[in-house]
Amino acid sequence: MQKNKKCKIVLFTDIHYLDKRPEKIDFALNRKLTQYAIPILEKLTDKINNNLKPDISINLGDLIEDTYNHDRDIANLNYIWQQLQAIKKPFYSTVGNHDLRIMNQREEVENIMGYNHSTFSVDINGYHFILLGMELRHDLGLEEGGIFKAQYISKEDIEWLKKDLNNNQLPCLIFTHFGLAEDKMEGNFWFEKNPECALLKNRKDIKEIIKQDKNVLAVFSGHQHWTKKLQEDGLPYYVLGSLTENINNDGIPDGVYFEVNLENKNMEVIEHHILIND
Repeated sequence: MQKNKKCKIVLFTDIHYLDKRPEKIDFALNRKLTQYAIPILEKLTDKINNNLKPDISINLGDLIEDTYNHDRDIANLNYIWQQLQAIKKPFYSTVGNHDLRIMNQREEVENIMGYNHSTFSVDINGYHFILLGMELRHDLGLEEGGIFKAQYISKEDIEWLKKDLNNNQLPCLIFTHFGLAEDKMEGNFWFEKNPECALLKNRKDIKEIIKQDKNVLAVFSGHQHWTKKLQEDGLPYYVLGSLTENINNDGIPDGVYFEVNLENKNMEVIEHHILIND
C-alpha cells in the first residue's frame, strides 16, 4: 500500500522592510507599518521554528519598501535576507515589484538570494513547488511602486513553466507575487481604482498553461495587501495579505500568514495572525 504523502507549508509575504522611516509619512507608509517588519518577522520566525515546524516556508515577495536609492535598497535587501536565514531550511522567496523597482538587473536581487534564477521549482515530500519570477521591463518606467516595471513573466519563463509542468507527475503548488485570478478589487485600499495593477499583466498566458495541467492543486500570490480566496476553472487562487499592512487603520500590523497542510491531493489552508503586542 502506498504511504500517504504529507507536507506542511508556511507562507507569508510583503514584509516591506525599511531601514529608517522618513520624518514625513505619506499615505503609503501610513498603511505600511515598516517599523514592525523586524519584530513581527522575529515573532513569525520563532513560531515557524519552534511551533509550526513546516517542511517548507515561502515568502511571496516585497521584502523591502523601496527608497529610490539603489545602494540603500541593495543594503536593505541584504539585511532582510540575512534576517530570513534564521528560518530553518528549506526556505524560499519570490521577488516582488518593490524589490525590483530601482534595480538595473533582476540578477542583483537573485544574487542576494543565492538563486541562479528567481523562476524555479523544488520537490519536497512528494510535492512539486514552482516559484515564478518577474521580468524587468525598463521601458515601462518606475511608477506605481515599480509595478509596471515588474508586472510580466518573461516568454522564456513561460516556456520553462510549460516544460516543467509537462515533466512533473507530482501534486503541484504555484507561488508568485502578482495575482493571477481575475478580481475587480472592490474595497481594496491599494487597487480599487486600478485593479490591473494588482494582477500579473500576462496572466492569461500563465493560466492557459495551468488549467491544462492535472497536477496543479492551487496558486498562491501576495502583493494585494488583503487575504482572500478566488476560484477559476475549478482551481483555487489564494491571495495572502501583507505582514505589515495597517489593515484596520489602527496602527497594528496585520501579521497574516498561511499554514498549508497537504495530504495526498487534499489541501487545508489555515489563516493565522502574528500579534505584535503578545
